[in-house]
Amino acid sequence: MSDAFKGILIFVVGPSGAGKDTLMAGAADALSQDPNIGFVRRLITREAMAELEDHGTISETQYEEMVQQGDFALHWRAHGLGYIIPKTIEDELRAGKTLICNTSRKQLPIAHQKYPIHVINITAPLALRAERLAGRGRETKEEITQRLNRKVDDIDPSLPQTQIINDQSLEIGVARLLEAINEAKTQKVAM
Repeated sequence: MSDAFKGILIFVVGPSGAGKDTLMAGAADALSQDPNIGFVRRLITREAMAELEDHGTISETQYEEMVQQGDFALHWRAHGLGYIIPKTIEDELRAGKTLICNTSRKQLPIAHQKYPIHVINITAPLALRAERLAGRGRETKEEITQRLNRKVDDIDPSLPQTQIINDQSLEIGVARLLEAINEAKTQKVAM
């Protein structure tokens, strides 16, 4: 990892239906006036549902070209889709920004080798996750069942991390996420 990165990359992970995108949207709104904090806009090979998520849409061809050219900070495939975290995050990390990004657990070891990171693991009880996934109206019952039954990799305990159980109101969930972000920033400064 380069010492040139003065900022920190906070990765938000968690199982489908945990409420990651909703909590991140609330935190982004609350932190919108802080120029030292940014929310990374991922690129995904799927149209964004404006009310549920914020990402850039790319085609499969664009995804493959970016991967071939090395034009990414991180990339992966999940649920039949391609995901890219733009390489532009590196300039922001060099400038000392705190960046927050929804990512795959499988990317954490790779990211940890390249960047200063902190992991926020958002989870929720299974029944609540199932209800949230059904409410999105994006997938069939079978697809929801597959998501809920998918084995989730454990997070390496040596990585700096915080867990949030998102089983209360939106306001409480956002407050918990804001607190975790602030703690991660403080720990980075103390390093």
